[in-house]
Amino acid sequence: MTKILGGKIAKFATLLIAALLVLTASLAFVGCETKRPEISMKITFNGETYELEYVLYRNMYPQTVAHYLELIDMGYYDGTVIHDYQSSRMVGGGYYYESANADEETDLKTKEYDAATKDENGNVTLDNVSVWADENKTVAYNTLYGEFAKNGFTVENNGLTNQLGALGTYYYTPVWTSSDSPRVYVQLNSSNEMDTRYYCYNSTRSLFYLYTGSSGTDTQYCTFGLLKDSGDEETFQSLLDAIEEYTLETLNGGDEEGTEVFTTEVPRTIEDEYWDESSYEDVTFNVPRAKIVIEEVRVLKY
Repeated sequence: MTKILGGKIAKFATLLIAALLVLTASLAFVGCETKRPEISMKITFNGETYELEYVLYRNMYPQTVAHYLELIDMGYYDGTVIHDYQSSRMVGGGYYYESANADEETDLKTKEYDAATKDENGNVTLDNVSVWADENKTVAYNTLYGEFAKNGFTVENNGLTNQLGALGTYYYTPVWTSSDSPRVYVQLNSSNEMDTRYYCYNSTRSLFYLYTGSSGTDTQYCTFGLLKDSGDEETFQSLLDAIEEYTLETLNGGDEEGTEVFTTEVPRTIEDEYWDESSYEDVTFNVPRAKIVIEEVRVLKY
C-alpha cells in the first residue's frame, strides 16, 4: 500500500512540475514583449562615437514600433548615414556611402529597401504588415501605417511630442492631402476592422528623424521614441555641439562671422513604386559636409 501511495505521489509531483514548467514558459513568452522596448544607436562623427539609448512606446504606437524593430533586427540601419540635416531634425535610415573616402555630395547611395523587404517575386516578406491594397488583405504593401493625428490616429493623453533627440518616422511624398492620392487599406489598432487612408500618409518605409530642437509638435509624423535618460540627452547634445564646432573651426576657420554652412544642397528624385512615374518628387537634401554615420542599431529589450 505504501509503495502504491508513494508511486501516486511521485507521479502527481512529476505532473505538477511539468505543468509549472509549461506555465513558466508561457509566461516568459508573453513577457518577451514589453510596452516600452529599448534600443541602442551608435553614431560616429568626425572620429568620435556617440552611443544613445532610446525607449520606444509600443503601447502608444504598436505598428510603428513593430515595423522599426523588425528592420533593426535585420541589421538594416547599420552603416547608413544622416542624409538630410534640416533646421530641427536630422533624417537618416535610407542612404549610405560605399567607402570612408566617398564624397559626401556626389557618392550618396540609396539603401535597397525593397530588396530587404520583398522576395524575388515581389511579395512582401515583412512579418508586421499594416498597409494593404485591398480590404481582404491579399496584397500587402511594404510601407507603414502612419500613426499620427493628421492620419486620423488618436492615442491617450495626445501621445508623444518632439523634444531633444526624439525619434520619429519620416517620409518624402509628392502629394500631402490631395484627393488624387491613392487609397490604401489599413488595419485599425483596436480591432481587425479595415479602413481606408490616403497612401501619402501611409508610405513610411525605413526613414526616421532625430529631433534637434528643444520641443515641437508634428501632425503628419509619428514621434515614437525618446532618449532613455538625462545621460543620453547629454550625449546627444555633445553630438550637436561637435557639429557646431566642426562648422566653426573647420569650415569657417574659427570665424563666427563665416559664411560656410554645415550642409550642401543635393537634388534628388524620390521614386515610389506605388506612384506612377509622373508623380515622382524632386526634393533637396541638406547633406552634411562631414559624415554622420549610424554605425549600429540594436534592440536591448523587446
